[in-house]
Order: sequence, then structure tokens, then C-alpha cells
Amino acid sequence: MAVVVGSRRTRKLEAALVYLALAMLTAAFLFPLLWVLGLSLKTRAQIFSDPPLYLWWPTLEHYVDVLSRADFLKAFFNTLIVSASAVLLSLGVGVPAAYAFARFPFRGRSFLFFALLVMRMLPPIAVLVPMYVLFTKLGLATTRLSVVLAYTTFSLPLVVWIMRGFFEDLPKELEESAWIDGATRYGAFWRVVLPLARPGMVAASILCLQLAWNDFLFAAVLTNNATQTLPVLMAGFSGGDSGVDWGAMTASGMLVILPVIVFSFMAQRYLVAGLSSGSVKG
Repeated sequence: MAVVVGSRRTRKLEAALVYLALAMLTAAFLFPLLWVLGLSLKTRAQIFSDPPLYLWWPTLEHYVDVLSRADFLKAFFNTLIVSASAVLLSLGVGVPAAYAFARFPFRGRSFLFFALLVMRMLPPIAVLVPMYVLFTKLGLATTRLSVVLAYTTFSLPLVVWIMRGFFEDLPKELEESAWIDGATRYGAFWRVVLPLARPGMVAASILCLQLAWNDFLFAAVLTNNATQTLPVLMAGFSGGDSGVDWGAMTASGMLVILPVIVFSFMAQRYLVAGLSSGSVKG
């Protein structure tokens, strides 16, 4: 009896330690976000108060100021177009390419797949200058299309790598059954394979969106005042005659990360649903 009671206490202690570790880890991840949120809800005087204020009446003046700027709305629109286009283009090219790598045996397949991944391994700064020269020759510099193509260059290998694993895990018998029922290879791919590979597409789209939405390097070089994205616009809040505009920077930072957080939570539901509906039942 004493052994059973001791084992129960040990399990409860282990569970308590696990929950404590998870709580500390969650607090460590949320603290920077909550600190930025707190600064965005303070006045300029409260931001620079010494000692720091931990209890104050929140204000939305920085959010109103940021949202009333025409350049912020234009940058948000540019970021939305560029990010969505890069995600759609990466999926539109990467998903069929991944299916070809997974299903069609051809000469040089391993070499081509490795060469595609090497592009993702390169540091962005190594290809920035060649891309800028190329886009300038083509007349695409300082346009949204140049940024979309640059993001697709780095997102495409990621999509192919993720989706190839999903396609390889799908049984070929599902496609063969569709062929027996009269479906073409394209029809089987569209009606059978893609619905089952939805979790991988959602995961790849989230990673591509984060890469395109948060990028500063390519957008800073390949855009101008009319086509600049939010990370480039936010960099302007760090300078000026009055110093760093912490209120505008933190408020714009919260507005920038909010769409990504909302999309991630929405996509997470579809990811779980896709995993459940994609299971093969005997």
C-alpha cells in the first residue's frame, strides 16, 4: 500500500514539475510580446518614466496615429499583396514539383532535389546583389513583382521539401483506384492527392507567409517609397530628429504581427481537421 501511495506522489510531483516548466517557458516566450504591447499602450511620457510604470491607464493614441498615416496603410497593402502572391506562387509551383519528385523516377532526380535545397541554404545576402542586377536589367526593380520573385526563390525549396514527404507517405493505391474508376492522373492528383496533402500545404503556407511578411533585407533593396513593405516602414521609426519613436514603433509592431497570429490560429484548425480527414481507414 505504501508503495502505491509513494508512486502516486511521485507521478503527481513529476506532473507538477512538467506544468511548472511549461508555465515558465510560456512566460519566457510571452514576456517580450507583452512588454511591447504595454509600451504601445503608454503615452510618450509614460514610456520614458523612471522608474517604469507597471500600472497605468491604457491609451490608443499611438495606434490612432499609426493607422491615420497614409504611408502605413499603403505599406500594409503592399505587404499583403507581396506576401499572398509569394505564398500562392510558391504553392502553385512547389506542390506539382514535389509531386513529381515523389512519384516520377527520372534521371538526376536526387541531384535536382539537392540543388533545389542548396538554394535555400544560401544566405540571402549572397544572392541579393545578383537579384538586384537581374531585376534592374529586366526593368522590375522597385516593383512588387521583384519582391514576390525574390521571396518565391527562398520559399519554393521549403514547399518542395515539405510536400515531397507528404506525397511519399500517401499510398499509391489511392491514385491507382482513381485511375481504375476512370480518372486521369491530373484528376486523381486534384481530387484525391491534394485533399489528403492539405496539412502539408497549410504548414508550408504558414512558413512561407512568415518568411515573406517579416522580411526586411530584400524589401529594403528592391522597393521604393511607393512599394515599400511594413518592415521597411517600421525601420523609419528608429531615426529622426526626435530620436526613436517608441510609441509608433511598438504600435506598428503589434499591428504587423497581428495578421500572422490570426492566420496561424485559423490555419491551425484546418491543419488538425486535415490530419483527421486525411487518415486512411481500412
